[in-house]
Amino acid sequence: MAVLISAVMGSILGVSPLWIGGALALFSLAPRPQGVLQISLFDLGRPTGSNPGAGGGIDSEIILIHNSDIDWPNYPTSVNGIISDDIPLKAGKFMHRFYLTDDVIEPMMKKIKGGNRDSGGYEVGIKGFHPAMEEAILKWISNFGYEFSGIMIFQNCASSKKYLVGEKCNLVHVDDIQSKWGSSVDKEKGSDFTFLAKQSSPWSIYTGAIKYDPGSASW
Repeated sequence: MAVLISAVMGSILGVSPLWIGGALALFSLAPRPQGVLQISLFDLGRPTGSNPGAGGGIDSEIILIHNSDIDWPNYPTSVNGIISDDIPLKAGKFMHRFYLTDDVIEPMMKKIKGGNRDSGGYEVGIKGFHPAMEEAILKWISNFGYEFSGIMIFQNCASSKKYLVGEKCNLVHVDDIQSKWGSSVDKEKGSDFTFLAKQSSPWSIYTGAIKYDPGSASW
């Protein structure tokens, strides 16, 4: 087809078809505009297992990584929704657990619309309940209730997958804290937390290492 086009255009323009063919070849190698979808559409079949859409089963070990502890110049890129390399941390810095009661943890993700088709993103986050009002949680709220920004990991206990929320320029923050003291023993005493990020892509599956502080008392 390229040879035929070169011959026809050469005849019309009165130049050698070789010149036309060379120009077409160079055009084909030119970089495409950024933002154009480069991956081919693929089939999306049913997940394996007898009950793939069941909720729950989220491990209570929510993991937080503070923005200032991350070695951002070496931060890995998500490839097709998977981050397979370890999250790089600065020297002497670690990931930290944040306990939320198992059966109340609610991961959430929704597409958010922009002003036009060329803008928008995803709102992703976690809701959950931390029981009691001990010194440790009050200290955490006092120091990080307004100040925390970073990324977070949560684990699906049933599938052993780890999911990562937050991006380099779109970090997770504490969107809401509601503390309550139940009026009777069967009512909750503790704090509801909502961690939230508005980012350009959905949450990623993380297959890298989890790096805890070996001297932490939360083991």
